[in-house]
Amino acid sequence: MGAGDLVIEIGPGRGALTRVLAKRAGAVVAVEVDSELVACLERELADFSHVHIIHADILSCDIRQIALRHASGGPGPLRCMVVANLPYCITTPVLRKLLSASSLFAAFTLMVQLEVAQKLVAAPGCPGYGELSLLAQYYTQPEILFTVGPESFAPPPLVQSAVVRMTVTQSACAGDVDPSLLFGVVRAGFAERRKNIRNSFVSSALFRGDRGLVARVLERAGIDGRLRAEQLGLAEFARLARAALHQIIEEDGDGD
Repeated sequence: MGAGDLVIEIGPGRGALTRVLAKRAGAVVAVEVDSELVACLERELADFSHVHIIHADILSCDIRQIALRHASGGPGPLRCMVVANLPYCITTPVLRKLLSASSLFAAFTLMVQLEVAQKLVAAPGCPGYGELSLLAQYYTQPEILFTVGPESFAPPPLVQSAVVRMTVTQSACAGDVDPSLLFGVVRAGFAERRKNIRNSFVSSALFRGDRGLVARVLERAGIDGRLRAEQLGLAEFARLARAALHQIIEEDGDGD
């Protein structure tokens, strides 16, 4: 991190980390929902002209606009990244929001509940593996840097935490697949986790409830329909998405 970087900090609190970031980054944007903490931050960081405090709920913010506006504010464009200690209750929606805007960022460094961190890095067949794992691994390379015990917080939570670095780099095995289609297939597969993917797909509106269509898509993708979604990796879901797209186009064309 250096003078060429813009850091968006989510939930800066009283600014202990913000001050460290301000000494290293070219610009810092701190998004804080608590009005009292915003007033504290504005007092404590008044000496840093390149630190900008935004009083807002991150879930209501346009993260793209924040990044674009502040990254272009200097003599040249700044590399964007996010740093956050995410409240457990909003971790998943914030992650989804960040990942959907990942093309504007170089990396996300986040403190999250350890269970969530394990989901982000989970491989097929591992505990916690699911749609969130695939989302994280489609848009980034996630890695757990270290764990943080409850004793590091006041008051201490009942769970372990972990710091995760998510380096943005779109998956090579699925980069040619439209993400809305890809994750439509992923959601269809995980919608009923106890079922195999054949039966999960048949129950999904994406496949029109057409058992024959599902069979043809599975055959075209070379995927065994008896498998469950948690046994499939990103490459297999990408094959299913490609097969679904081509099969539906062909069948719709035949019906014209």
